[in-house]
Amino acid sequence: MGEIDYAELGKRIKRIRGEKKISQEKLAEMIDVSIPHMSNIENGKTKFSLQVLVDVADALNTTPDVLLLGQMKSQDRTHCMVTEEIDRELAGCTMAQMTLIEEVVRNMKKVLVQYDRKMKQKDDEK
Repeated sequence: MGEIDYAELGKRIKRIRGEKKISQEKLAEMIDVSIPHMSNIENGKTKFSLQVLVDVADALNTTPDVLLLGQMKSQDRTHCMVTEEIDRELAGCTMAQMTLIEEVVRNMKKVLVQYDRKMKQKDDEK
């Protein structure tokens, strides 16, 4: 991969932070750095630790590789978007509700796997 392009990395952090509607001040607070340090990170004026990168990725609900590389495969992007939406829907659920939802998801996945097998068999018979 070579040298890390901190300017591009900072631009990606700023863009994703904006998409998530998180202020620079809030992100700095979330990852426990000063606001000037966060500004320097986003402007590519400072190098920062791997731990800060991981903390930023966690705070922005993304992955360090997306921040570093600036891309995500379409399938990974879809998975990430679906996961984020599920997280939003689960916010505020009780433990009993979470347990029921987990059971429903597990059973739905079994049904979908069975359906996929049947469809594949039909395709193979053609």
